[in-house]
Amino acid sequence: MKILVAAFLLLFLTEGTADSRGLKVRRNIRDYQVEATIDRYPLVLGDNHIEIDIRDGSGMSVTGAKVLVNYYMPPMPRMVPMNYKTEARLKSDKYEAKMNIIMAGPWYIKIIIKHQDKISTAKFNVDAQ
Repeated sequence: MKILVAAFLLLFLTEGTADSRGLKVRRNIRDYQVEATIDRYPLVLGDNHIEIDIRDGSGMSVTGAKVLVNYYMPPMPRMVPMNYKTEARLKSDKYEAKMNIIMAGPWYIKIIIKHQDKISTAKFNVDAQ
């Protein structure tokens, strides 16, 4: 229960907006501004679509990156770790991926960006029902 309360508080203390239509989170990391949009919030069991917009310091879209989405549930006693990775594909000027959520509860999402010999990571917490 403490983990769920902590995840809930972290979600609303970070920059982002959420409602039944989706979740939008922004992070500034290194030389990039990363905006992740998930199609519904809270996440549902099954497929959830994530769109990632990466901009450089001048506001231009970054389209030559390799983007990996790592989504995982925090470790819990007597449970097998749930840790999944999917590559986000470039579509127009944004990256897209699907996350298959298999259990309700708190999840962590890490967006790993490899661009111009640099690795940058944006992290945020979500909840699934």
